[in-house]
Amino acid sequence: MTRDEPGTSSGPLHRFLERSATILFPFLFVSALLLSCRGLLDNGAVWLVVPGAVLGLLFGDFITGLVHWAADTYGEESTPVIGRSLVRPFRVHHVRPLEICEHGVVETIGNTCILATPLFALFVAVMAYGETSAAAAFAVFTAAVTVGVTVATNQFHKWAHQESPPRLARALQRARIILSPEHHRAHHTAPFESSYAITNGWLNPLLNRTRFFRQLEGALRMLGIKPSKGA
Repeated sequence: MTRDEPGTSSGPLHRFLERSATILFPFLFVSALLLSCRGLLDNGAVWLVVPGAVLGLLFGDFITGLVHWAADTYGEESTPVIGRSLVRPFRVHHVRPLEICEHGVVETIGNTCILATPLFALFVAVMAYGETSAAAAFAVFTAAVTVGVTVATNQFHKWAHQESPPRLARALQRARIILSPEHHRAHHTAPFESSYAITNGWLNPLLNRTRFFRQLEGALRMLGIKPSKGA
């Protein structure tokens, strides 16, 4: 969704929050990681960085898959609060998948930065002034990676659609640390009902094989919550 589309431009306050949060995000993210790593090191548990990073990437992949599925399946563009900011961009993306490549950094990750900034401030406060046990440091490190990659997922998604992404991005794609174009292609293949996870796609084989989201839709139908007509 580009801001020059009629009726989709955000107000000055929202633009200010997006820009401010996008600037703060890397500083708070790195601070949370460094402080939690120091906590692990002080407790002789620095080896927990590896499982924490893997768990964070898995959690991020699941969260983005859940949000992606929900935006594709439920609600309308007119839905209050999330219609224009969440539902519309995903629906437009299926019609014009390369449009995401036209977005700048703030437009790509600004909204998620707004949500993540208070969480990172909390992580930093916990590590700077709270308990510094190995368990606390591991929890903060894993949570910081989870939130960090969740924020960055729209950028990973954008790179998966770009013809010539940055060299580092392409290396990370080949290593399957972030979403690759080859893996993401399955989601843009009819009937567009699989491979929703878009941080790195690690969970897609399992979620597809178990029909996780179809099962979830069935459970929600039993509660009277039905997919939107256009989904």
